[in-house]
Amino acid sequence: MARKSLAQADVWLIGLFALLVYAATAAPGIAELFDDSLEFQLVAPTFAIAHPTGYPLYTLVGGLYSRVLFPVGNWAWRMNIFSALAGAGTVALLYLLAKRLVGGSRWSGLAAALAFAFGPVWWAQTTVAEVYALHNLFVAALLYAAVALGRLPSDRQIALLCALAGLSLTHHRTAVLLLPALALYLLWTQPSLRRPQRRWLGWLAAFLLPLLLYLYIPLRAAMGVVDLEGDYVNTWAGFWRHVLASGYTGFFTDNSLAVSRTASDWLALLVAQCGWPALALGAGGLALGLIHPKERAEWGLVWLTLAANLLFALSYRVADVEVFWLPVFLCLALGVGNSGHWLSRLAARLDFGKRQEGNWLEVALLLPLLALVVSGWGGRGAPVNRSNDWDAHNYALALASVDFPPNSRVVGLRGQMTALQFMQASAGMAANAQAVALDNPDARRAFVVDAVAAGLPVYLTQEVAGIEDANSFSGEGVLVRVWPRGEAQAGAPVHPLEIALVDGALRLTGYDIERLSQPGEPALRVAFYWQPTAQLAQRLKLSLRLLDGAGQVIRAEDRYPLRQVAPTSAWLPAEVVRDVHDLPLPAAARELLVIVYDEATATEAGRVTIPLPQ
Repeated sequence: MARKSLAQADVWLIGLFALLVYAATAAPGIAELFDDSLEFQLVAPTFAIAHPTGYPLYTLVGGLYSRVLFPVGNWAWRMNIFSALAGAGTVALLYLLAKRLVGGSRWSGLAAALAFAFGPVWWAQTTVAEVYALHNLFVAALLYAAVALGRLPSDRQIALLCALAGLSLTHHRTAVLLLPALALYLLWTQPSLRRPQRRWLGWLAAFLLPLLLYLYIPLRAAMGVVDLEGDYVNTWAGFWRHVLASGYTGFFTDNSLAVSRTASDWLALLVAQCGWPALALGAGGLALGLIHPKERAEWGLVWLTLAANLLFALSYRVADVEVFWLPVFLCLALGVGNSGHWLSRLAARLDFGKRQEGNWLEVALLLPLLALVVSGWGGRGAPVNRSNDWDAHNYALALASVDFPPNSRVVGLRGQMTALQFMQASAGMAANAQAVALDNPDARRAFVVDAVAAGLPVYLTQEVAGIEDANSFSGEGVLVRVWPRGEAQAGAPVHPLEIALVDGALRLTGYDIERLSQPGEPALRVAFYWQPTAQLAQRLKLSLRLLDGAGQVIRAEDRYPLRQVAPTSAWLPAEVVRDVHDLPLPAAARELLVIVYDEATATEAGRVTIPLPQ
């Protein structure tokens, strides 16, 4: 009893340790604008519809977790911690699985858990809202449930395994890659299952029943909920197109975003995940698993799981294909655990056949092994720490902090608009703004032209080609407002000036400057009020240089005025243009030097120094 309690304490301590590491290094809010993480940070807490395949289990569980079970902090951070929880559970299950595969050795379980836990690809997925931590929790759970069946499993045990397999498919479709390995394992270890029998129907029902969770998608759509892209059509055909992700099949043949990789690139990925020593131990341990006939079925299951996921990862042409290697890394970690087991057996033989745990030779052999695995010596990538990654979250806050007039339209890329929608839903900000996500440049231009003509306030996140000569513009925080030509309202500067630039063709009539109240790195917002006195022939740029007390440059950035929405050559003479820039603010900064220069020749056209607010 005491030994069993100690084993249970082991797994809880390992899981808790992993959770503390992942939670401490998790992103504090929105981590990226242009990936699925931001979508999940919005979709789950609002119980909306995710992109294909819909991820109903993740959405439901993540929504309940973030809104009911863990209503602490911003929505994005809550969902990041949800990944940390799933990641910690995976590491704990991997420990148990490795122990079971080798007959109960804690050394083996610890080696496997540590080999996997600190791989940078895996670690990164436990620090943001993504589906891969939970998916690999299912991978570990299915493998553990299969090898725990024993030689004479009950109908109930097999039914639970089938139900778990079905549930895994309500989360991520690549769980299907485990089904052939699980079926072959059952047929290999349970000869009585090889002939058709009535029990199969019960097991099939147990497998299919969790798939009813996919009804969440049409039910939510019937309530008026839409996916972010607005692509889901609530029909029979639309449902299956979404659930089967039929639009993604092209990723097996061609994808403009795919990165071509060679065999050496794949090897580099493996080394960056494990380091050379752990990679060698993993490969060796996988091979050793097939030596003894009594262990061959279990290790055959591991090998088949590895092979199926490896073939998929090599065939799937997406930019972030490394996340589909995670089950492969998990299987390699099991190999590391098996190598630890063989070293333990070797130590016992060398120690005159003593097999009790903890003999001095076993410790002498296995402690260096664990040190190698934990340290990542031999090429493993750098540790992951997103705990201070506030840039994307602060951008989303800045988007939503603009004082929008009623019926405003904010036009930008999908990720930028999702950030705005996140702030609207989670913090109640920007109530007067409607996000318009248009990734196609022609569609953006057409929308802007029509909306301005209709008299709507229109804001841009970035340039839209073809509108610069037909409109006027003003900076509004991180956005640029589009006005009818000659009707821009810039307001009055807080700090009036009268500085002539470009041989008198451009005046700086004043500026606003403030420290931004935001989490993470301090920042500065400065707004310039430019007024051309004649049509400018040059396309001008700005060099913004932060100086310390001694006048030395400590940070410098070159920027286009108006975020390149309209070049200075398109500005109307006599019209005041408000131009806003946000800058990181080092603690030692005391002044801002602004140099105006010709983009084509880099010839300086004037400069001004502005004191910073203290």
